Formats: sequence, structure tokens, C-alpha cells
Amino acid sequence: MHGLNEPARWDDLKVLLAVLRAGSFSGAATALTVEQSTVSRRIAALESAIGAILFDRSAAGPLPTELALQLRSHAERVEAELYAFVEQASGLGKGVQGRVRVATTESLAVHVLIPRFLPALKTLHSGLHIDLLLGERTADLALRFYRPSQGDLLTRRVASMSTAVIGRRSYLEGRTLSAETLDWIVLDVPDASTPDGAFLAAHTNVTPHLRTNGHLAQVEAACAGLGVALLVRSVLRLDPELVEVELALPRGPTVELWLVAPQPG
Repeated sequence: MHGLNEPARWDDLKVLLAVLRAGSFSGAATALTVEQSTVSRRIAALESAIGAILFDRSAAGPLPTELALQLRSHAERVEAELYAFVEQASGLGKGVQGRVRVATTESLAVHVLIPRFLPALKTLHSGLHIDLLLGERTADLALRFYRPSQGDLLTRRVASMSTAVIGRRSYLEGRTLSAETLDWIVLDVPDASTPDGAFLAAHTNVTPHLRTNGHLAQVEAACAGLGVALLVRSVLRLDPELVEVELALPRGPTVELWLVAPQPG
């Protein structure tokens, strides 16, 4: 990197992390409560400062470059240290203490919480102990890919993630890339409408090659080269052999992640 004559500002790194986590400039803008043009301008300024491209702009949305993916871990360490500094300066000492139960899906736990968030949380709050519950369990907090419509609950949207058709490079090589010629791996949950199932039903006439009721199994099937699936773009970071497939289809739906907690009292 060249041209960075002074340390990067935290505000710029915060925008970079927001785009990487949301998968789009619009999602990052929502998370940061700013205009999308502000996010785009800050990313462009950071790219100019370091003399390198962080996101490839495409019709399907911004795709992080290898450099952006490498910088993510550094930016997250800055984030963790900054939060630790603020807590220490505020007299919070060891931070939050006690035990909290967090319920979520297996795929979200394996791909996101365990590798990306829990280590930073442990650094920030060494006295906090977590029970990670997989599946539909009763818990103090829950992370869900849908906003619950029943029960007396507090909900907050914590992320908006863009989706794309994703497959393994070796599976795609030499194939005609169209919705009808590819093998589709679909999430099929009883009594629920899944984003990928609804998208395929609305825009194609394909019959799924593989259906599963587990998101983790769906992702692993795509990694194994069994076909393509409509997945959040962050999945591309799991395996360098996974690539986005350009098809003559509308842009995939946005998947929202919700933090859910019972009303106090």
C-alpha cells in the first residue's frame, strides 16, 4: 500500500467493516444510519489514501478484493481495542460479567459468531460467560434470520446481507451458465418460506437438485461442488474456490439478521 501518510481514521475503518459485514453500501448505510452516498464517498476516500481498490463495483453490488478481506481482521482488532479503551476509560473495569444464553442457527454459529464475534467479545468482556444454544431454544438473546411476529419481544435489526448465486469454481467450469442448466441446492424449511425458495419459484421453473432443511448443509453442499445456491455473499469468504455466478436473473433478495430478546420485567 502506498500514499497513506498518516494512520487511517477509525471512522473510515468503521465504514469498511460495515460494508464487509452487510455485503452492500446500502446495508452499511442502514447499519451506520447515514446516507449511502456517504458510505460510497468514505470508501472511495480510503481507497485513494491507500492507493488500492477495496471493492470491485458490479451490478450485483460491491465485491471485496483480497486486500479488503485481509484488512478486515486488522480493522476488527482496532474495533475491539477501541471498545476496550472506552470501557476502561468509563470505569467499567472488566466490563460485563455473568452468563448469557444466546440461541441461533448452527450455520450462523459456525460461520459467523464463533470465528468472528466471540473472540472479540471475550477480549472486551473477560468476565462474560456464554451458553451458545443451537436451534429454536429459549434464551436470553437470540439471533434470527427473520423478525418474530408473535410474543412480547424486543427486536432489533443488526445486519442486512445481500445474496448472490454461488457455486464452486470446479463445478462451474465448462458448463452453460443459465438457471435451467445448473443444479440448484435449496433450503426447504417446513411451514416456512425461505428467501432462496421464494426467489427461485418467482423467477425460474427449475426443480431443485438437492433440498435440505439445514442452512449449514446447504452451504457445505455448495462448497462440495454439488451445485449452486442462493446464499449471502459473506459465504464467499469461507472457501476461495467459491465464486459468484452471473445469471440472467433479478438481483437476489436481502437477508436480514435480527437480535431478539424478551421484554424486561
